[in-house]
Amino acid sequence: MEIFLHIDGQKIGPLTIYDVREKLRRGDITPDTKAWLKGMEQWHPLRELGPLKESIEVQLADAGGDEITISEAERRMLSKQTSAQSTEKPRPWLRFWARSTDSPILLAPNALIMYYAMGPEKLKAILLNTGPSPDLIHVVFLFLGMAASWVLTESLLLTFVGTTPGKWCMNIRITKDNGERLNFTEALHRSLLVFVLGMGLNVIYTQIICNIHAYFTLTNHGKTYWDKKQNLKVTHHPVSPMGIIGSILILFASWLALITLLGEPQWLSLEQNQPALTP
Repeated sequence: MEIFLHIDGQKIGPLTIYDVREKLRRGDITPDTKAWLKGMEQWHPLRELGPLKESIEVQLADAGGDEITISEAERRMLSKQTSAQSTEKPRPWLRFWARSTDSPILLAPNALIMYYAMGPEKLKAILLNTGPSPDLIHVVFLFLGMAASWVLTESLLLTFVGTTPGKWCMNIRITKDNGERLNFTEALHRSLLVFVLGMGLNVIYTQIICNIHAYFTLTNHGKTYWDKKQNLKVTHHPVSPMGIIGSILILFASWLALITLLGEPQWLSLEQNQPALTP
C-alpha cells in the first residue's frame, strides 16, 4: 500500500502504512493531514482512511500527550476502581447471612424496652406463643417498636460506623456510588426500604416471599430495589475465617441473651420431656 501525504503544499510519498504510523507517533503529522491512495478521487484526512480509521496511532494523536500520560497516582486510582468493580458481583447468600447476623442486634433495643415495660411473661407469650393470648395493644406496640428499633439502629450504625456487625463479619461495604459513606437520611431511607421490602415487616411468611424476590432481583439485575433506587454501591471482599467465627459467635450470644431474658424453651427443658415417675 502506497500512501501520499499533502504537507504544507508539498506532496510527500510514496510512503508505507508503517511510515505513516511512525510519523503519527512522532507527531510529525496529525490525523487531519491530507492523504491519497491509489483509486481515490480526492485527498482525505488520514483519520478517514480505512487502514488508519481505527488505529491506535490516530487515537493517541487525537488524545494529545498531556491526556495520554498517566501518573502513578492515576494508576493507583484506576487499579482501585478495577478492584472495586471486580468485587461488585452480587452475593445474595452472603447478604442474607449478614442480615440474619444483624437482626438480633438491631432488634435488641426494642426487646429490652419491651422486657421492662411489659414484663417477661407477656413478652414471652407474644414471642413464643405461650400462656394466655396477649392483648392486641401489646402486640401492636411490640411490632412498632421492633420496626423502629431495626430501622433506627441500622441507620445510626451505617451513618457513624459505615457498616453493621453482620456486614463487617462478611466484609460487605455499602457506600454511595462515589464511594462516600451514607448520611443519616440516606441510611434511614435504605433501612426502612429493607425492613419493609427485604424483611417483609419481619413477619415470617412475608419475609420468606420477600427474601425469594430479593434473591432473584439481585441475581438477575445485580442490585436490589432499595440500592438501585438510591444509586448505592454494595461491594464484597474476601471473607476471612475470623469473620465467619465472629458471625457465629454473635448468633450464639444472641441466643443466650434470649434464653436469659425469656427462660429456657420447653423443647430444651429436660424436665418437660421426662415422663412422670409412678411409685
